[in-house]
Amino acid sequence: MRRPASSAARALCLLAGLAACSGPAPKGAPATPAAAASAALPTKAPGNRIPITFVAPRTADKYIYLTKQRRNRKVYVLRADAEKGQYFGENTGRSSFVNPHITFYGSEGKQVVADAPFGLVVEREKTVRMSGGVHARSQDGVTLTSDRMLYDDARGTIHAEGNVVMDSPQGSELRGSALDWNLASGAVDVSGAH
Repeated sequence: MRRPASSAARALCLLAGLAACSGPAPKGAPATPAAAASAALPTKAPGNRIPITFVAPRTADKYIYLTKQRRNRKVYVLRADAEKGQYFGENTGRSSFVNPHITFYGSEGKQVVADAPFGLVVEREKTVRMSGGVHARSQDGVTLTSDRMLYDDARGTIHAEGNVVMDSPQGSELRGSALDWNLASGAVDVSGAH
């Protein structure tokens, strides 16, 4: 994953090679988002490795950004109010986000924009999890709401579950307990439809 070097806390952690780097949010930064981001990550490192940990809250109008690319193509761009990340080695990062706003880029220019109160990116699994009530919209006007959503980068799919409602601009509606949406083909499968 490519990460912008705009966050001073992140740069200090990575360049200084500190075993751990976390601390209070800068003056004027919201304390609640950083605390919420901190609660979503494990505190024990796998394999007895010491994690590099950082907390990056939004300051004023400067959001936290994360861009995922594959073969010179954007996969998604995430914007958030706060991030807490832990890294144990290459492709082992886990970052939790507060108020993530994510644009997913499918094939042939297709896009889906999703918002939720909480998000978690797991590098090894190549997944983005959103929770707390997800609202998503495609560029052609299809809307999706659910309790939780999982983006699987390897499959190029979105899996939503819990109170799933999908509306089209033509007025049709799908309701169910779970939904699978293939971003490449556009195919949608709803489970527990009612």
